[in-house]
Amino acid sequence: PGLEVQGAVLPVTFQGVAPKLRELLDGEERTPELILGMGVHAGSTYRLESKANAVLKSLKEDNDGVIASKLGPLSAGNRATRIDMELAVEILSGVARSEVEHSEDAGGFVCECAYHAILSEALRGDSRGLFLHLPPLDVIPLTEQIEVVRSFLGQFVPALRYGCAEVDPG
Repeated sequence: PGLEVQGAVLPVTFQGVAPKLRELLDGEERTPELILGMGVHAGSTYRLESKANAVLKSLKEDNDGVIASKLGPLSAGNRATRIDMELAVEILSGVARSEVEHSEDAGGFVCECAYHAILSEALRGDSRGLFLHLPPLDVIPLTEQIEVVRSFLGQFVPALRYGCAEVDPG
């Protein structure tokens, strides 16, 4: 309902994700109402992240072979979303058929780096940023994840616009 969604796959690299995100956003004519990042986590739930730390602690290598814990802190310090997380969790819980978590630890890997960039870009463009960790496809199939994200955005973005939401618990 009046919702335009654009997607892009960002590089799974610490040093590539922020520049690519900025390039994509600078190419847009309008400022997005919401910049939603998504990534996969090992758990079986949908997990909404509220914070992105500037110090990444993961010991895993990104796709360029870089280890997060060997990098210096990301510029501008820790970031937190300006989104009402209770509302986001409530709406996502109403459309997901599995558990929804609110997390303050985005994992310290490329997802956290991406979320930090998303929140920085949201501030720069007077937008809002959010990150959603999805369960692996062997836990929840892609078709179901697509429907959950579509339904979530269909209710959440109007709630951001108008300050209210119609939550469908069933």
